[in-house]
Amino acid sequence: MRRSLSPGLLLFVSLLPLLILAFIFVKSPVQETERIQVRIAAQKVPPPRTLPALENEAALPPPAKEVRASLAAIIIDDLGYNLEPVQIICAFKRPVTVSILPFAPATLETARLAREGGLEIMLHLPLEALHQKMEKASQGTIYTSMTAEEIRKNVLASLAEVPGCRGVNNHTGSMVTEDDRMMPVILGVLKEKNLFFIDSRTSPNSIAFETARSMGVPSAARRTFLDDNLEEAAIKRQLEELFRVARANGRAVGIGHARKETLQALGKYLGLADAYGVKLVFASVVVE
Repeated sequence: MRRSLSPGLLLFVSLLPLLILAFIFVKSPVQETERIQVRIAAQKVPPPRTLPALENEAALPPPAKEVRASLAAIIIDDLGYNLEPVQIICAFKRPVTVSILPFAPATLETARLAREGGLEIMLHLPLEALHQKMEKASQGTIYTSMTAEEIRKNVLASLAEVPGCRGVNNHTGSMVTEDDRMMPVILGVLKEKNLFFIDSRTSPNSIAFETARSMGVPSAARRTFLDDNLEEAAIKRQLEELFRVARANGRAVGIGHARKETLQALGKYLGLADAYGVKLVFASVVVE
């Protein structure tokens, strides 16, 4: 007599083909990972991308070094006769240095307005010039005929006339600035007072700047006169020359005068300093 399969066994037998197929087609996670790795290894993967080598690395410029700023100082001479020049210069709102004559009608008031306007003040010290007529000399002029004591006395008197001054430059003075007896006396007073000196270079034979340097007086020399020619275009050209020199040498001093034409041109063209990459500063900043 033939036995029938139990229900459990019958179910197992019926599912057996499905279990066999699942075993064949379904792989474990480990097997799948291995399969993917084998496939990746079989591919030709390009090397990591690199930047091309420079053809001439030695020709590359070195890293930029810090460059000292190009500085230009502008001094306006001959203030003290009236107040209009200092008022105009204050309105520029730029670091312009004013050099004030002693014993002039508006010396003290000019110095006061300059201080209030944030300007730097210098004494414009009158010195004897070659071929100068005595009756046309400015009050307070120092002469080569003076003794050392008279020179000191006159320098101190002129300094007292211009309160707040930080330095001195010569007014005329082509004779005195060539004199190796007089300049050490004048500069000795400035050194005692901790003042700087700017040689206006009214003589090509001036020894004033070199003497100041040798004595340890902070000093500089005028490079450009801005207004030998009072035409606007000429003053503009001189300003541009000043800025070019400042760019080339690191610093430069230009001197102009309290004249209507000069001040009008400066009002228009001081901004050229920015175009030349030059910083306008007071005279005390450029002395060494």
